[in-house]
Amino acid sequence: MPVMGKTPIGDLGDNGDADMRLPAGLPGMGSSMGGMGAVTPSFGSSPTSIGTQINNNQYQAPQVDRTAGAAAAVAGGAESTVANTNTDWINNKWRPAMGWLYMLTCFFDFVIFPVLWSILQTVQGGQVTSQWQPLTLQGAGLYHIAMGAVLGIAAYGRTKEKVAGSA
Repeated sequence: MPVMGKTPIGDLGDNGDADMRLPAGLPGMGSSMGGMGAVTPSFGSSPTSIGTQINNNQYQAPQVDRTAGAAAAVAGGAESTVANTNTDWINNKWRPAMGWLYMLTCFFDFVIFPVLWSILQTVQGGQVTSQWQPLTLQGAGLYHIAMGAVLGIAAYGRTKEKVAGSA
Protein backbone atom coordinates (compact mmCIF):
# COMPACT_ATOMS: atom_id res chain seq x y z
CA MET A 1 0.00 0.00 0.00
CA PRO A 2 1.39 3.44 -0.86
CA VAL A 3 2.43 5.84 1.89
CA MET A 4 0.02 8.67 2.80
CA GLY A 5 0.99 11.81 0.95
CA LYS A 6 2.74 9.92 -1.85
CA THR A 7 -0.38 8.30 -3.31
CA PRO A 8 -1.29 9.62 -6.75
CA ILE A 9 -4.79 11.02 -7.04
CA GLY A 10 -7.20 8.39 -8.28
CA ASP A 11 -4.94 5.40 -7.48
CA LEU A 12 -6.79 2.14 -6.88
CA GLY A 13 -6.49 0.94 -3.30
CA ASP A 14 -6.30 -2.63 -1.98
CA ASN A 15 -10.05 -3.18 -2.23
CA GLY A 16 -10.29 -1.89 -5.84
CA ASP A 17 -11.93 1.43 -4.92
CA ALA A 18 -10.39 4.67 -6.08
CA ASP A 19 -8.22 6.23 -3.36
CA MET A 20 -9.25 9.88 -3.30
CA ARG A 21 -6.60 11.09 -0.84
CA LEU A 22 -4.71 14.17 -1.96
CA PRO A 23 -0.91 14.33 -1.92
CA ALA A 24 0.54 16.10 1.10
CA GLY A 25 1.87 19.59 0.67
CA LEU A 26 -0.73 20.94 -1.74
CA PRO A 27 -1.30 24.59 -0.87
CA GLY A 28 -4.61 25.41 0.76
CA MET A 29 -5.39 21.82 1.76
CA GLY A 30 -4.43 21.91 5.42
CA SER A 31 -6.53 21.39 8.51
CA SER A 32 -8.78 24.31 7.59
CA MET A 33 -10.00 22.25 4.62
CA GLY A 34 -10.94 19.17 6.59
CA GLY A 35 -7.56 17.82 7.64
CA MET A 36 -6.51 16.06 4.46
CA GLY A 37 -3.00 15.53 5.78
CA ALA A 38 -1.44 18.44 3.95
CA VAL A 39 0.64 21.12 5.61
CA THR A 40 -0.63 24.70 5.37
CA PRO A 41 1.89 27.53 5.68
CA SER A 42 1.58 29.41 8.96
CA PHE A 43 1.01 33.14 9.28
CA GLY A 44 3.97 35.12 8.03
CA SER A 45 5.46 32.31 5.99
CA SER A 46 5.49 32.48 2.23
CA PRO A 47 3.03 30.18 0.45
CA THR A 48 4.36 27.87 -2.21
CA SER A 49 1.38 28.01 -4.54
CA ILE A 50 3.17 29.38 -7.62
CA GLY A 51 4.54 26.93 -10.13
CA THR A 52 4.02 23.23 -10.68
CA GLN A 53 4.58 20.41 -8.20
CA ILE A 54 7.42 17.96 -8.77
CA ASN A 55 8.84 15.14 -6.61
CA ASN A 56 8.94 15.46 -2.78
CA ASN A 57 6.54 18.42 -2.69
CA GLN A 58 8.98 20.81 -4.31
CA TYR A 59 7.79 23.41 -6.77
CA GLN A 60 9.21 24.38 -10.11
CA ALA A 61 9.14 28.06 -11.06
CA PRO A 62 6.59 28.95 -13.75
CA GLN A 63 7.92 29.38 -17.27
CA VAL A 64 8.03 32.95 -18.57
CA ASP A 65 6.72 33.73 -22.05
CA ARG A 66 9.46 35.62 -23.83
CA THR A 67 7.52 36.37 -27.04
CA ALA A 68 6.32 39.75 -25.79
CA GLY A 69 9.83 41.23 -25.64
CA ALA A 70 9.27 43.72 -28.46
CA ALA A 71 6.06 45.06 -26.93
CA ALA A 72 7.77 45.43 -23.57
CA ALA A 73 10.68 47.29 -25.16
CA VAL A 74 8.32 49.75 -26.87
CA ALA A 75 6.37 50.24 -23.66
CA GLY A 76 9.65 50.87 -21.83
CA GLY A 77 10.46 53.90 -23.98
CA ALA A 78 11.97 52.49 -27.17
CA GLU A 79 10.67 53.93 -30.43
CA SER A 80 8.48 51.92 -32.75
CA THR A 81 9.27 51.95 -36.45
CA VAL A 82 5.74 50.92 -37.42
CA ALA A 83 3.63 53.86 -38.63
CA ASN A 84 0.04 54.21 -37.44
CA THR A 85 -1.99 53.77 -40.61
CA ASN A 86 -5.32 53.53 -38.84
CA THR A 87 -7.48 56.17 -40.53
CA ASP A 88 -10.93 55.04 -39.39
CA TRP A 89 -13.37 57.84 -38.67
CA ILE A 90 -13.69 56.84 -35.03
CA ASN A 91 -9.97 57.45 -34.44
CA ASN A 92 -10.17 60.95 -35.86
CA LYS A 93 -13.62 62.07 -34.73
CA TRP A 94 -14.19 60.59 -31.27
CA ARG A 95 -13.21 63.79 -29.45
CA PRO A 96 -15.69 66.02 -31.30
CA ALA A 97 -18.32 63.28 -31.02
CA MET A 98 -17.89 63.20 -27.23
CA GLY A 99 -18.23 67.00 -27.11
CA TRP A 100 -21.39 66.97 -29.23
CA LEU A 101 -22.85 64.14 -27.16
CA TYR A 102 -22.23 66.05 -23.94
CA MET A 103 -23.75 69.24 -25.37
CA LEU A 104 -26.79 67.31 -26.58
CA THR A 105 -27.23 65.62 -23.20
CA CYS A 106 -27.05 68.95 -21.36
CA PHE A 107 -29.42 70.62 -23.84
CA PHE A 108 -32.05 67.92 -23.38
CA ASP A 109 -31.65 67.62 -19.61
CA PHE A 110 -31.67 71.38 -18.88
CA VAL A 111 -33.82 72.85 -21.69
CA ILE A 112 -36.05 70.38 -23.57
CA PHE A 113 -37.11 68.02 -20.76
CA PRO A 114 -38.04 70.80 -18.26
CA VAL A 115 -40.24 72.47 -20.89
CA LEU A 116 -41.86 69.15 -21.88
CA TRP A 117 -42.37 68.28 -18.18
CA SER A 118 -44.17 71.59 -17.58
CA ILE A 119 -46.31 71.16 -20.71
CA LEU A 120 -47.22 67.61 -19.70
CA GLN A 121 -48.29 68.75 -16.23
CA THR A 122 -50.32 71.61 -17.67
CA VAL A 123 -52.12 69.32 -20.12
CA GLN A 124 -52.78 66.62 -17.50
CA GLY A 125 -53.75 68.65 -14.43
CA GLY A 126 -54.07 72.27 -15.46
CA GLN A 127 -51.11 73.61 -13.48
CA VAL A 128 -47.43 72.87 -12.84
CA THR A 129 -47.05 71.27 -9.42
CA SER A 130 -43.52 69.84 -9.47
CA GLN A 131 -40.27 70.96 -10.98
CA TRP A 132 -38.15 68.87 -13.37
CA GLN A 133 -35.21 67.20 -11.64
CA PRO A 134 -32.29 66.95 -14.11
CA LEU A 135 -31.23 63.33 -14.49
CA THR A 136 -27.56 64.17 -14.96
CA LEU A 137 -27.45 65.94 -11.59
CA GLN A 138 -28.54 62.82 -9.75
CA GLY A 139 -25.69 61.27 -7.78
CA ALA A 140 -23.99 64.63 -7.06
CA GLY A 141 -23.47 65.38 -10.76
CA LEU A 142 -21.01 62.54 -11.28
CA TYR A 143 -21.97 62.44 -14.98
CA HIS A 144 -20.76 66.03 -15.46
CA ILE A 145 -17.60 65.39 -13.46
CA ALA A 146 -16.80 62.31 -15.55
CA MET A 147 -17.55 63.99 -18.87
CA GLY A 148 -15.48 67.00 -17.82
CA ALA A 149 -12.56 64.70 -17.10
CA VAL A 150 -12.94 62.80 -20.38
CA LEU A 151 -13.23 65.96 -22.47
CA GLY A 152 -10.45 67.72 -20.56
CA ILE A 153 -8.00 64.87 -20.99
CA ALA A 154 -9.03 64.46 -24.64
CA ALA A 155 -8.39 68.16 -25.30
CA TYR A 156 -5.03 67.95 -23.55
CA GLY A 157 -4.06 64.88 -25.58
CA ARG A 158 -5.13 66.54 -28.83
CA THR A 159 -3.08 69.63 -27.98
CA LYS A 160 -0.03 67.43 -27.35
CA GLU A 161 -0.60 65.70 -30.71
CA LYS A 162 -0.81 69.03 -32.55
CA VAL A 163 2.31 70.41 -30.86
CA ALA A 164 4.21 67.22 -31.70
CA GLY A 165 2.98 67.47 -35.31
CA SER A 166 1.69 63.90 -35.42
CA ALA A 167 -1.86 64.86 -36.40
